[in-house]
Amino acid sequence: MQLNPKSPWDEPKIVQFLETSEFPIRLAFLDKANEPLICSLWYQYENGVLWCASHKNSFLVSRLKNNKKIGFEVSTNDYPYKGVRGKAEVELSMLNTESTLSKLIAKYLGSGNAQLSSWLLSRADDEYVIKITPKTVNSWDFSHRMKK
Repeated sequence: MQLNPKSPWDEPKIVQFLETSEFPIRLAFLDKANEPLICSLWYQYENGVLWCASHKNSFLVSRLKNNKKIGFEVSTNDYPYKGVRGKAEVELSMLNTESTLSKLIAKYLGSGNAQLSSWLLSRADDEYVIKITPKTVNSWDFSHRMKK
């Protein structure tokens, strides 16, 4: 991953934020008319890669099959605003979907909402794992300007 030299956070701080953040990732991609769209997904960060999942019939998956380049952002929703954004390449796979879904469910649902967890896992054979490999990354942190 290439870090923007103007990034206020160094790579270890970015990694820490991505590993601990419970905010969804926002993916920017192009629709059929080459117009930009944004989609929010649950993600898991491991060893320099962001992992997501989406149903095989989703519009997102259909677009990612045609264009493997995306923009992404993980950021706080409340002030002080801070986060990480960048450009990445995507790989789609139908391998290890149940394992990926289990990790995402554990992160975002924990032991709550057993009904949703069961439903999501029941669809594992119809899911794609989305491997997002960041190429360029930048952070921002307005904490110094937006004290609570």
